[in-house]
Amino acid sequence: MNRYCCLVLKALIIFITHVAWSQAIDHRETVVSVEVTWRDFISHSESNLSWCTFQIHDQSFSYRPPPTSFQIPLAFTSSNLPIMVVTTESRMAIPDEPKIKAHLGIIYNGEEKRNHLSDAFNEYDGMIGIERRGNVTQSFPKKPYNFETRDEAGNNRNVSLLGMPEENDWVLRAVYIDKTLMRNSIAHRMSRLMGNYSSRTAFCELVLNGQYEGVYILMEKIKPDKNRVNIAKMDATDISGEAVTGGYIYEVAQGGADFGKRRRFKYPKATDIEPEQAAYIRQYDDGFRIMMARDNFADPISGYPAWIDVDSFIDEILVQEACKNSDAYGWSSFFHKDRLGKLRAGPVWDFDQALSNSTFSEGPRTDEWQIEKGYADHPFFWKKLFHELEFKHRLSHRWFELRKTVFHTDSLLEYIDQTAIYLNEAQQRNFKRWPILGVELWRSTPGWAERDTYQKEVDYLRHWFVRHLAWIDAQLAPFDTSLKNSSTNQGLLPINFQLYPNPCAAKTTFHYQLTAPATVQVTIYNLLGRVIFTFPNQNQPAGEYHLTWNGLDQHGQSVASGFYLVNIRVNNRPRQSLKLVKYE
Repeated sequence: MNRYCCLVLKALIIFITHVAWSQAIDHRETVVSVEVTWRDFISHSESNLSWCTFQIHDQSFSYRPPPTSFQIPLAFTSSNLPIMVVTTESRMAIPDEPKIKAHLGIIYNGEEKRNHLSDAFNEYDGMIGIERRGNVTQSFPKKPYNFETRDEAGNNRNVSLLGMPEENDWVLRAVYIDKTLMRNSIAHRMSRLMGNYSSRTAFCELVLNGQYEGVYILMEKIKPDKNRVNIAKMDATDISGEAVTGGYIYEVAQGGADFGKRRRFKYPKATDIEPEQAAYIRQYDDGFRIMMARDNFADPISGYPAWIDVDSFIDEILVQEACKNSDAYGWSSFFHKDRLGKLRAGPVWDFDQALSNSTFSEGPRTDEWQIEKGYADHPFFWKKLFHELEFKHRLSHRWFELRKTVFHTDSLLEYIDQTAIYLNEAQQRNFKRWPILGVELWRSTPGWAERDTYQKEVDYLRHWFVRHLAWIDAQLAPFDTSLKNSSTNQGLLPINFQLYPNPCAAKTTFHYQLTAPATVQVTIYNLLGRVIFTFPNQNQPAGEYHLTWNGLDQHGQSVASGFYLVNIRVNNRPRQSLKLVKYE
């Protein structure tokens, strides 16, 4: 807005005020409110909200208050949090899809420094494409958004935002029903401290088209990248050989399906994925489910260890169960697979209804497993894995190792308390903008009326968390004792077993190294667990070895294209299984 327009607007305000004041004097009964907001596009700072109230005082008259539609604007000029200012073209409302053009400015002066709305856009100052996101969350007054950073031509622009690695796809989570504002941040931090990739988070305050919108969480969107889900990138030529084996990201989602029951492609997108790629990942996932439906799904040779990265599935369960996420396993549940790799669970996502923040699925209870719910539309394999003894041993051992460090109660409570202090100023503005403390919302848990302050909501979270973690300790303790006494983890010979090439058309070579003398047997199985080919037992000294398979079965017949399991046993004990893909 140029200087001339500003002067004209100011003159107009003075004129309107003068007329209103004259009427007030003449009629002795008028209360006049004038509110004007404008955007100064030169300084890109939000001008002060100008408002005036006139009232005639006279002992012989009574005067009505301003109409209920008039409210004194929420004064927002600075924050200890980063400030994000979004302005859409022509101040258009943001749709569900597609993304519309907008400008984003981020003000962040550094850790423990104050950020003023009048400061320069020093963290980001450029174009974005933005749209609403979410399912149920879109129906809430405070809207969540996806956006991508773009250049002036509208192309994706990789940038670093608030200390996160460079990328172009981002999420603004509204955390409307989470009155602590921190549940997603807690869960993602837990997953990252376990050593997994999980979306980084940063609290901020949002101004949208001149309107203060409250506290949001800036997050990374789940996608392949060396700093996000670190898997191989796919293109249209990756349709055979080892290239077709990855990478992939897919989701068990609430609605719709790209392949099978409620499974949706995230990468490659359904609009981009090649038929051969779609067929491969569906065959892999279907094969895993077929195997899990068998009675011998825990077989160390052909069972689940040959198909999945077991540690990733354990970590997924532990985060979901520690937070007792009502959405776990059946909604917003992700899987990914790297090239030549096994299926991995994660990254974790969506904890709005976790940590006793939803009545759905008895969320407030501290004394039950979410995984035991076994809803009909949830993948059945989670519950089967959870009850398999060796898996339970490993899961329990992992839990108690984490409880000594990053899952220690004191450590978790300290993070909650420090976050509450950090958000204390901003949460006051947020709940003036959205006065929902002590108000029942969608799936509010019992006691919502009494929890009429921010600190009461934080205390409720803390107390629930302490009780739930202690209950998990009691449930898993017997299995951790069994693990310590188990002989299956003692005296195993270190071995490095690899296949190359994989996938293979005609032949492949098995490479392995022994650190001590041992008897070695290598066997190839099909997905039904039947033996396809077995190499003779070999008593071998320490050293490096190579075995070549020419793609034939025990009868010298060429085997069909598809998946096969290669198992190596050392001293007659199962040591390692790898997946082999054969193609014509």
